[in-house]
Amino acid sequence: MSQHIKLGRAVLPKSERQKRLHRQLGEFAGWMQRPKDTAEIRRDRRQPLPPSMLPMVF
Repeated sequence: MSQHIKLGRAVLPKSERQKRLHRQLGEFAGWMQRPKDTAEIRRDRRQPLPPSMLPMVF
């Protein structure tokens, strides 16, 4: 089984708008990979539903 791997050069964006987009995407990707802090873990924990949202059970 042979695999074809395409190798090439990364082409830097020429327009200022594209440069800004690439920079923002890089910052976002870095932010997504950082570990969560304690406050975020507490906030993301599952919370029980209020009784008004539960279906009626007979």
